[in-house]
Amino acid sequence: MAEQAVISVDDIVDRQRIGAFTINIVFWSFMIMLLDGWDIVSAGVAVPSLIKEWGVKPADLGPMLSANNLGVLFGAPLFGWLGDRFGRRPAVVFSALVFGIATLAGAFTHSLDQLQMARLCGGFGIAGVITNTIALNAEMAPLRMRASLIIIMFLGNTTGGALPGWFGGSLVAHYGWQSLFYIGGIVPIILAPILMFVLPESVKFLALDPARRDRTAAVARKLAPNQVIANDARFTTATAMRHATVSGGVVASVLRSLSGLFAGRYAIVTPLIWLLFAINLMVFYFVNTWTPAILGPLVVKAGGAADTAFIALFAFQIAGTLGGLILTGFLDKMGLRPVFVLIIVAMPVTAAIGWAASNGWLIAAAAVAGFCLLTIQFGLNASVGIIYPTEIRSNGVGWAFGIGRFGAILGPLLGAYLLGQHIAIEALFAYVAAPLVISAIACLVLIRLHDTARPTAEAKAAGLAH
Repeated sequence: MAEQAVISVDDIVDRQRIGAFTINIVFWSFMIMLLDGWDIVSAGVAVPSLIKEWGVKPADLGPMLSANNLGVLFGAPLFGWLGDRFGRRPAVVFSALVFGIATLAGAFTHSLDQLQMARLCGGFGIAGVITNTIALNAEMAPLRMRASLIIIMFLGNTTGGALPGWFGGSLVAHYGWQSLFYIGGIVPIILAPILMFVLPESVKFLALDPARRDRTAAVARKLAPNQVIANDARFTTATAMRHATVSGGVVASVLRSLSGLFAGRYAIVTPLIWLLFAINLMVFYFVNTWTPAILGPLVVKAGGAADTAFIALFAFQIAGTLGGLILTGFLDKMGLRPVFVLIIVAMPVTAAIGWAASNGWLIAAAAVAGFCLLTIQFGLNASVGIIYPTEIRSNGVGWAFGIGRFGAILGPLLGAYLLGQHIAIEALFAYVAAPLVISAIACLVLIRLHDTARPTAEAKAAGLAH
């Protein structure tokens, strides 16, 4: 009787040649992330119209602008848990439906409270898309290109975020602010069922349960078409199987799943990741949300064009996309070091945005700030998708984005508060940039911890190369 073959799915993933199968995963992940980015930015583009049509003050818009991130705060851990329990693919599909339906509902609202509720619900779906696409791509990409492919996939988010700034002003002028939400709602609803057929399930997730051997083998054969994989092969992964449990309810299961995020060195790594996410997202969402509303009038007062603030928002997103592309060549080799450098540069650049708006340099300042802040986030997204093992990856990414949303929520609210205090615009952005000092310190510590753990991964990669 022939001995049962034992196959490591980690080796299959790391040895694979990048071909149509892997490109397909990155492409469709990019597409759903593009819609995610559109939805995140669209509310900020709609702000000037909402102020005019509903007769509200800019300071009143803080809760509505933060509602989306409040949904992500609670949705990220929940959908991360769902992804770790039921699979990355169904979690992505369900998430796309949730944020599509909620965004579409926002087009039919008639008050800030109604729109705030729609944005809150949409945040749950956005969280699920982000956490589970990162987990899926991290588990299907080879070690040598893992960070790069995660960043390329996540470029969809910044590309989608740039589109409302590019032609959102014209779209709103001709079809009303509701058109932003029609597009952001209908397209993901159509795309969701397509994803069920075009996205594969993570082979590492499948391999965690021996009962899914046939499905694991099917995906493994696509990753390694030249390797003979027997029907009775036994698949192994670098992490042991930990079955999620529903005893005590979903909330209890989600909270219990936190234990793995604080085991061993993760007791230090996890809080540092959460701190970096929270601070960077706070600064990012402040700039991203308030640029059209508070800098537009300042530019006009200084003699500039009325649409300069929208162009600056577009430049902010596009420069960040460019930064993400550039970072792919460094992150796999240098870890978080480029992120630390970008944090240092982001401090003075972000602080100078308010000054630049009144001196004709807004677009340039916004572009450099976007390059720094968004590229920092790209680096954090890729790193968190790699640092955690398969069995808790979606959960780790989910909690990072969830806790990070405290900062994302604070960004728009802080803007509303400071505007209410009549803080000078030139000083406004300096206040917001100050916490990046803490980010720089946290990043240095994380780099040290990451370097300590890196030799194991590098030894594994060297063994695969031979």
